[in-house]
This record gives sequence, structure tokens and C-alpha cells, in this order.
Amino acid sequence: MHCSLCSVWFVAACGWFIGLSGVGVVGSPVTAAPTYQSPTYQSLPTSETPVPNPSEVFQQVRAAGFDALYNLDYRGARDAFEQLTKLDPAHPAGYLDIANCMWAEKLYRARRLQATTYAGTSFFADTKETFDRDFDRRYREAITRTIKVADARLKENPRDTVALYYKGAAHGLLGAYEATITRAFLAALSQSNKSVALHREVLKLDPDYADANLSIGLYNYVVGSLPLPVKLLAALGGVRGSRKRGLAQVAKAADEGRTARDAARLLLITLYKREKRYADALPYLEAFTRQYPANYVARLELADTLVRVGQTDAGIAVFEELIRVSSAGAYRDAIHYQLADTLFSVGRVQDAIPHLRTVTTLPGANPDLVTLAQLRLGEAHDVAGRRAEAIDVYRNILKRPNVFDSHARAQAHLKKPYALPTTVATPTDTDATDDSQP
Repeated sequence: MHCSLCSVWFVAACGWFIGLSGVGVVGSPVTAAPTYQSPTYQSLPTSETPVPNPSEVFQQVRAAGFDALYNLDYRGARDAFEQLTKLDPAHPAGYLDIANCMWAEKLYRARRLQATTYAGTSFFADTKETFDRDFDRRYREAITRTIKVADARLKENPRDTVALYYKGAAHGLLGAYEATITRAFLAALSQSNKSVALHREVLKLDPDYADANLSIGLYNYVVGSLPLPVKLLAALGGVRGSRKRGLAQVAKAADEGRTARDAARLLLITLYKREKRYADALPYLEAFTRQYPANYVARLELADTLVRVGQTDAGIAVFEELIRVSSAGAYRDAIHYQLADTLFSVGRVQDAIPHLRTVTTLPGANPDLVTLAQLRLGEAHDVAGRRAEAIDVYRNILKRPNVFDSHARAQAHLKKPYALPTTVATPTDTDATDDSQP
């Protein structure tokens, strides 16, 4: 349980801030988003062009790459990150950013960029999934290249904090991949531990390298969030953490980070939603959707959050606007599913049913989402008292590939009809008395 919980929370954070990220000026959540245009970046200089400052070019190209990435323009992002490896082959950032881009696109195509994917217990199910072995090979090669480049710098200077930081980030990204794609939770935790150890070393050498607080803060938050019996058991093995300290460390990275500031800010959104502090997450989401208008996954999260803070009409309006956005057509199955799941969460089960049916009938809909939509549809039948129809749906789910814990939930509902929770969860408080050491 401890291993799965820790690794999944690394996944929740990484998937969220890689797929989204960046915080700008807070604005209206319902206004139409401006049109996104693929960013342009400066090409490598030729013999006829003046040679600009290499560091400035590197940062410009990297910024353009992340702007493309956060606007779901994976091809544009990949082109920019590939150029980074040519601009400075000895810097690990370009290789890591390529791996970032590969993984984010993989999550996008699997409909797993949404933070809500990792919010419940279903993702913890120990379910092995098939995965693309060719992609797996290429992805691991990108991570290995990042670590080799960082190691080469460390051989020259063991106190190179940039190399230590990116090596730690590479291990963290591999850990997130292990959990989201291969779903090998023990391997994910092992990689995450390596990331934290390296980033602690960074802070020893340079206490002002605030970006390193991101992984450490997340780790502290995760361990501090464990149930008390598990936390005590973990402490016997030397694993300690604190939710309060973890949030403070993530906030420090958000306020003072050099390159991970936007990622840390978005991680705060993930943690706020996990704590059901939706009102605290909302301003960040509103700002982000204005900065990256083409990222309709972020707008899905905004819509969900609006509904959860009681702004139901505004949230539904964002969902309905997304359904009409032509560029989001390939993601329409996820939009309808997220809308249905959000309606379910506030007790509007009957309103969710048409959207669930849409997911199950959309041509080319993601098979995993179809399974999850069918499961929700069976639960909706149970809530409405249509037990025979619910049983038919649950039996059909058992014939489909297992998605997270879909088989276990279907089997449980066959034994006992699903019922809506009788209470609405309230925001949790950060444990002010938790003073265990990281």
C-alpha cells in the first residue's frame, strides 16, 4: 500500500504539471478562449546571420517548446526540444524535455492527462496493462541519454548542481512513466526515491536552488498523507514526511524556482484538489487556461472545479463550450466522460447518463474510457432502481479488458447494488501537528 500510494502521487503531480503548467493573470472562466497559434522560435544561426548569445537562444527555444507542449502541440514541442540538443549537446535539459514530450503525448492519447484520473482509489489497483514496447525502448533511451549527459558533467565536476538536478528529474520522470504507462509501482517508487535523494544533494550544495524543493516537497506530502498505521511502519524503515512541510516546500519552488516555477504552481492545484480545497485551486486554473488557450484538458479541470465550488452553471457552460470546440474533437470522449463524472460527483446522476451513452457510442472512442463510462452507466441504473439493466452492464464489463479496478467494482456491484455516498466530503486540513522530519 505504501509503495503504490507514494508512486501514484508522484504520478498525479507529474502527469498534471507536464500536461498543463504555467500561471498567468486571473480572468473570467467562461469567456471564449483566444485562438492558439503555434509558436515560432529562432533557428540555429547560419554563416550569414549574426550569432546571438547562445544561452539566450537556448532559453528562447526552450520557452517556445514548453509553450507548444502546454498548448498540446506535441510536434512543435518535439522540434524545439530536438533543437536544444543541437544548441548545447552537453546540457541535459534538451534530452529530458524530449522524454517529457514523449510521455505527455502518450498520456494525452491514453486520456490520462486529467488530474482527476489519479484522484480516487481506482488508479491504485494492481492491474498490469499492455504497452507499446517500441515506445518503451525509445523512451528509456531518452531518459538514459539524459542521465549519461548529466553524469559526464558530474565526472568533470561532482558539485555541478545543474547536472545533479537534471539527473534527479530524469529519475523522477522515469518513475512517473513506470506508474502511468507500465503501472510498475515498485519500480516507480524506486526511481522517485533516487530523484529525491539527488535533489536533496542539490539543496545541500546550493540552498537557493529552489526547483529541487518540488520533488522533495511532494515526497514529504505523500508520506505525510499516509494513514497513521502505515506512516508508523514507514518510519521504522526511515521514511518520514509531513503534509504541512511538503506543501510549504512546493510553494517555495512555485515562488522562487528557476525553471520549475510554473510546474510547482500547477502542482499546488493538484494538491489543493486532492485536499478538496477547490476554491484555492480555482484562481490558478482560471489563470492557466488564459495563458494556454489551446489546452482544453486544462479547461476540463477548470470546469470540474467550478462545479465542485458550487458554480455549477459556469462549470457546465465550460464543458458545453468544449464540446463545440472543433480542435478538441479528438478528445470529445474524455470531455463527455469528465462532464458525466463531474455531474455524478454532485449527485446529478440522471443528467450524467446522456454523456455516458455518448462515450460508449462515439466512433473511435478510447476503449478504456468506454469501459469506465459503462461502469458509471451501470451505477446510474442502480441509483435509478433499474437493477436488471445494471446487472447486464456489469456482466458486459467483465468481458472487457480490466481498466484500473473496473472488474473488481463490477463484481462488487453484482453482489450489492451501487448507492451514492450519503455524505459530501469536506476539505481536509493540513496536519499542523505533523512535525516528522523529511
